[in-house]
Amino acid sequence: MKLQDHLAEMVRRRNRELAFDAILKAGLGVVFSFFTFGFVFWFAWFVGFFFGRQMNLVPWQFAGMFTGVFFVAATWSAWRRIDPLAGLALLSDREWFLTMLSQAAGGLGYFSPRHASAGFAVVLIGGPAGVMEAIGIWAHRIRADAGLIDDAARLLDRCESVVPIGQVRNLTAAFLLHRLALVKLVPHGDQSALTLTDKGLAVVSNGKGGREKG
Repeated sequence: MKLQDHLAEMVRRRNRELAFDAILKAGLGVVFSFFTFGFVFWFAWFVGFFFGRQMNLVPWQFAGMFTGVFFVAATWSAWRRIDPLAGLALLSDREWFLTMLSQAAGGLGYFSPRHASAGFAVVLIGGPAGVMEAIGIWAHRIRADAGLIDDAARLLDRCESVVPIGQVRNLTAAFLLHRLALVKLVPHGDQSALTLTDKGLAVVSNGKGGREKG
């Protein structure tokens, strides 16, 4: 197999892996959001029987607006990568003791409002965060046309010996090889240089074998 063909196949394989990860995370995020906000909707629908009339809304309208507000807030928080647990201190010994004591007594008893609200926020953000992460994974797929593959193949061949970074004409090709774990940076005098990894050496050896057989 020619070195260019080998690189192109590695790019396609890597993008298939990224696509699978993105689809999996997006699917889990959608399912988790369905159950989470479905629970919020039915809870709000029940509350709507008591408070909806005061707002001239039937229960399902009240539930829809209530759920929509939480969904928008959770999606925005997921987009901004807000961590509800950031800066949240662990339960003190007293709080932990009171929590365990109340659970042992079989009632709701004591709980920390700050920790409870943060835990609720984590659950709400979980689904949208999975979808956002999936979008991020797919956005970082490898984009490489035939010209870039050719440049990367030539650079990979040169990297059998150390190639100073200043002598690399196409940095995008170097970045592509680095993403595929075929080259690595090593010290070289007062600057860095590219050289093959073990994986890159195997690819180059196979490519040369294919050229000799051809």
